[in-house]
Amino acid sequence: MSSIKLAISGKGGVGKTTLAANLSYIFAKEGYSVTAIDCDSSINLPSALGVNNVTPLSSLRKIIEERVKMPFGVFRYNPKVDDIIERYSAKNEFGIKVVVLGTIEKGGEGCFCPESAFLRAVLRHAIFNEDVLILDMEAGIEHLGRGTAKGVDILVAVVEPGMRSIETLRRIEKLSRDIGIDKIGVVVNKYINNESADKIIKIVEKDYELLGIIPYDLKLIEADMNEIPPYKVCNLKPFEKIKDKLVKMVE
Repeated sequence: MSSIKLAISGKGGVGKTTLAANLSYIFAKEGYSVTAIDCDSSINLPSALGVNNVTPLSSLRKIIEERVKMPFGVFRYNPKVDDIIERYSAKNEFGIKVVVLGTIEKGGEGCFCPESAFLRAVLRHAIFNEDVLILDMEAGIEHLGRGTAKGVDILVAVVEPGMRSIETLRRIEKLSRDIGIDKIGVVVNKYINNESADKIIKIVEKDYELLGIIPYDLKLIEADMNEIPPYKVCNLKPFEKIKDKLVKMVE
């Protein structure tokens, strides 16, 4: 495998940040250069990877002003951003570069505001230049535009057992197809062996690529509450199997 670019999506609380952190750790331990980007408005990925005080890129107002805005209210669609990840990422003990996009204050400037242009340019640069890239997204995958998403290899949807998760999965699938991501894999998290959970798994297996099943684990909940990286306390075998399936999907 030369490189892999993943966007991990799912509604709040399903465990996508845990998956992003554990996959980042597994790839890094195998010797890959890993960049993990938190694209969620509720910033959790840095603590899940054992770092703090990461500067949100959306807060770099002076830099955004200098590189994006032009006279007469015109924006540069491709501002210079090739130095941004190195300058504003934090590395954890395993050398994983952790980046936080931050939130976009749209105000009266519409969706294509300077911050949006800047963050999408950073993502485009990361997608086409990083070795292993893991994006911890919101369910709406708002930061990914059509042009940005073209370099993403796989959209990983994380769901919990329950029919509402299937509804969320359908929405994520539509959004990803709309912006040009063709490969979609599903991870079922917080699995408890019962009839309801098995029903969801059958639905997923029928319509999607099932990447793996992660059992319900109190250790993961405790790690999240105590801001301990999940890979330090949990059983990594389910996550390693998911990583192996992802690699096969891009080979």
